[in-house]
Amino acid sequence: MKKLPLLLTALLLTALSCNKIDTSREVFEIIPPIEVSAWDPDYAATVIRKIYVEEFTGHRCTYCPAGAKILKEIMDEDPTVIATAVHCSMLADPTNNPLFKNNFKTPMGDKISADFNIEGLPKAMVNRKKTETNQYGIDRNKWRSAVSEIDRTDIPAGIEMLCVLDSIKKEIEVKVMVTIIKEIINPVQLCLILQQDGIVSGQIDGNTTIEDYEHNHVLRAGFKGNYGTKLTTDGLVTAQTKYTTTLKLSYSNGFPYGENLAVLPNQCSVVAYLIDMETKEVLQVEIKGLE
Repeated sequence: MKKLPLLLTALLLTALSCNKIDTSREVFEIIPPIEVSAWDPDYAATVIRKIYVEEFTGHRCTYCPAGAKILKEIMDEDPTVIATAVHCSMLADPTNNPLFKNNFKTPMGDKISADFNIEGLPKAMVNRKKTETNQYGIDRNKWRSAVSEIDRTDIPAGIEMLCVLDSIKKEIEVKVMVTIIKEIINPVQLCLILQQDGIVSGQIDGNTTIEDYEHNHVLRAGFKGNYGTKLTTDGLVTAQTKYTTTLKLSYSNGFPYGENLAVLPNQCSVVAYLIDMETKEVLQVEIKGLE
């Protein structure tokens, strides 16, 4: 009779050893090592609520430069607004025209734009909050008002990052510290992405084609899946607690779709955002340039 538990244990260990992690999954059952420690109330008192704008765009989208101009004005007026350009739809497909040979699309961008039913470019999501019509995609003439409607007094968490670049191995290591300031009742996940500025390429603007258009905050890749990773096994976090983890991203082989689009670290930033997995809302966001 004593052999049965041992046999079951052996079978379980065999099954676990054969279980491979599918890094395309949105929700991870296996989490990286997480350090849990007491919060620093002095740091928490300095945290402000930042706003995340995901700009859905494409280099063959005639009205997207007008949207990019509006977004730049918003960001120039308010440095706490952080943006990522998600190139998606057929309007972002590369063509045989040398001006549109670059592929700015990503599997992550395709997944997010599909999950949030983004149609018609340009569109944006502001903290991934739904509009009054129960949609996520917002027309460019409403981006400014959507940003202004975010409650800046509601500060659920703060995010700090330390980025280390290994240009020889072509790896980016990011130590992320998430301080949970107030109670969050739903499971959360931490998502890290790499984005790149200053990519000069073609862009249609109305009835004209700009040959040397500067594409900024272009999504290049996610560090761990489309929606990141949990900070605890069940995703639930505790107020007045600090969670620290380290994630790595290799760019030695380029990224899917954009393998031939060079990753220039001095033009790249890491964006980290905390997601409420029930409401889909981005609770906090932070950006850090690579040094």
